[in-house]
Amino acid sequence: MRVLIVDDNAIVIKSCRRVLEAESIEIHTASTVEKGTALLAGIDFDLMLTDIKMPGRDGFEMITRARQIRPDMPILMMSGYSTVETIANGRRLGADNHIAKPFTPEELLLAVHNTSR
Repeated sequence: MRVLIVDDNAIVIKSCRRVLEAESIEIHTASTVEKGTALLAGIDFDLMLTDIKMPGRDGFEMITRARQIRPDMPILMMSGYSTVETIANGRRLGADNHIAKPFTPEELLLAVHNTSR
């Protein structure tokens, strides 16, 4: 499995990488929507995890771009602000699932496996 993680927080990326690589999942990371978009255009991912709150372009923009480039790729959104409105907006734009920050390694693995097809 090949996963793209888009998050501006290096600690979140490092934690997700550690947990997912331990499961033999190939990880690619981007700290901005622009970098994430460039990776999506060149690599076929099985899943994308994206943070919602990022400076500049946010995760909603990343979801929109991902749906344009890879319409069938599962998307898992992450947010420390998991309000009903945030979740509904992400789903409307094309996110398949969400996980609230902070999360445990077990919660991350469960969300990844439940979101991937």
